[in-house]
This record gives sequence, C-alpha cells and structure tokens, in this order.
Amino acid sequence: MALIEPIRFIPTEKSQFYSTLHARVDAYFKERGISKHANVGIVFKMVVLLSLYLLPLFYMALFQPALGWSLALWALMGIGMAGVGMSIMHDANHGAFSENSRLNEWIGYSIILLGGSVLNWKLQHNHLHHTFTNVAQYDDDIADKPGLRLSPHTEVGYGHRFQWLYAIFIYSLVTLYWVTGKDFAQYIRYTRIGVNKNNPAQNRLFLLQIIAIKLVYFALFLGFPILAGLPVGQVIGGFLLMHTTGGVILTIIFQLAHSVEETTYPLPNAQGIIENEWAIHQMNTTVNFSRRNKLLSWYVGGLNFQVEHHLFPKICHVHYPHIAGIVESTAAEFSVPYLEHKSFGLALRSHFSMLRRFAKLPHMDELMG
Repeated sequence: MALIEPIRFIPTEKSQFYSTLHARVDAYFKERGISKHANVGIVFKMVVLLSLYLLPLFYMALFQPALGWSLALWALMGIGMAGVGMSIMHDANHGAFSENSRLNEWIGYSIILLGGSVLNWKLQHNHLHHTFTNVAQYDDDIADKPGLRLSPHTEVGYGHRFQWLYAIFIYSLVTLYWVTGKDFAQYIRYTRIGVNKNNPAQNRLFLLQIIAIKLVYFALFLGFPILAGLPVGQVIGGFLLMHTTGGVILTIIFQLAHSVEETTYPLPNAQGIIENEWAIHQMNTTVNFSRRNKLLSWYVGGLNFQVEHHLFPKICHVHYPHIAGIVESTAAEFSVPYLEHKSFGLALRSHFSMLRRFAKLPHMDELMG
C-alpha cells in the first residue's frame, strides 16, 4: 500500500472501564506521594546491565582470554544487550524513565549501543505496535517474517508447516538483522506509507544518521576488539553468538506478550473502524506472564506485565507489579478480560501452540483426518 490507511477505535457501546481504571491508578500514586517514573533501583539496574553488556568487550581487548572464555563473555554480552533494550532503552523511549524529557531522550539514545535508530524504533513500537496491537498490516511486531506466519490474516503456505520447529533459529537472527538491514528497510517503508513524517531534507539527514550509527556500532563491536589483537574469526564468531543470545531472549519475551493462543487479532471493517474501545482492545490482544517471578520481572523490565505496560506506557516498569492488582480487579468489575499465564513455561507452550495453529493450511485437517 502506498499510504497506511487510518484506523479508528469506535466502540459499539461506551465503557467507563479505562476512565475508571485511570482514575484509580492516578489515586494510587497520589495517595502514596510517589512518582510514576523511575526510582533509585533503576539507576542501579542501568549500571549493572550496561556493565554486563560493555565491560566484557573491554576485558577481552585488554586480557585476550582463550577461545572458550571469550565465547562465554560474548554470550554474557548478549544477555546484557537484551537487558539494556528491555529495561533501560525501552522505558526511556516511552518517556517513562524520568519526568525530565531531556533525560529520557539521552537515556533513550542507549539504543545506539544496540545498533538501532531511535526514530525507527519509536515509529514501529510506540506508534504502530502500541496503537494497533495485533492488527495485521499495521502492527509490525506480528508482521510475517521469512518462513514465519504470525497472524491468522496473512497467507499461509506449505513453507510454514514446520515453523514451530525452526522459529527459535529465526528468532536468533532478529537482532543481527536489526543492526544490518532493518533500519534501512524501515526508513524506506515508513517513508513510503506516510508513517515517517519527515520532509525530504530531514530524511536525507536521518539516512546519514542511520549510516553513522551502523559505522560506530560495528567499529566498537568488531573493529575495536580486532585492532586490540583478538583473532578475527574469534571476534566474528563471538559477535554472532552475542546476537544469537540476545535475539532469542528479546524475541521470545516480546512474542509471549501478544503472539499466544489466548490473544485476538481484530481487523477493521470496510470503514477503517475497529468496533471496540482502544483500552479494551489492548486487554484482548495482550497477555501477562510470570507476574510473581521477581528475578524475571527485574531483568525484562516488567515486560511480563505487558497488560499494564500497554495501558500505561508512560509509567515506569518498576510500578507494574503494584498496580497490576488494580488493573485486574477493575477488569473483573467491568467484565473485561485480563489475560495471564502463571508461568514462563505455560506462556512459551501457548506461543508454540499458536505457531502450529497458524501453520496449518485450510485443508490440512481434512487431509490428516
């Protein structure tokens, strides 16, 4: 499509769910006299995760460890890379890290350390994904990938039949594609469909910025350790291991929030209307998992509280466990679904079950019957 068609959320019946919930969450913070933004613990987390991501690189450059130790350090960097993306960059680029917009902006630039563009990320995530969650052709998070069908409204082929078996391999390539070609592909697509509102002069500068980000990124993570004396093959192998590790972690965490059996995939009608309130649409398309796993919640930046995040993206993730009860009880009061998997394992099983279901050809059940 040349331009993305506008979609509106117009419910058939007006609900007081979101206004009531919003008032109750606001009251929670006001009564306790606390900010909706980050606390001291987030600063500590930022130091830990950035150290986990960057310090092994400098350690390898200085001490030239053996291959086995080097690969272990690269894998550790992949864990740190995913953590920075989920816990630090994500909140900052939502404006949830601080009341100070300039501080959010600067911390949001941590995405450059991940090899990505702030603008493209905000267009894909903040605008398309958060507004049009699980809507085919609008939410890029459920856009089909090579060999993967992630929506029931896209074309299914024989090549998808075993996607549940090889999905992890494709997930392992996601961040590697991000630091190489994705930003350029998004630059072209978002400009073509009108999501990128820059004028031509601004876009020329934006393209140069993307190129500069890639050059700096590869200079740091490939050029620097090679110039420091590490074997080229070892550096390239470690770099790929880092992205394999980080790619699987990031993709799985995001997939478990929306691409599972319990969520829905609404489509607009001929008039471009989704007949639902936006907040209730979020409740139908989003699911929590492992809410009581404190270590997981700490590492993934509260992305296992995805329901709360989608309803209140400008609230820092440290508060999600505390407001989840308010969201759940208010949803029950208004007969709105509150989707949740009690454990990571159950969420993972649901995701792969969805992959198997979406891989079936229309006539496959008849053939197998």
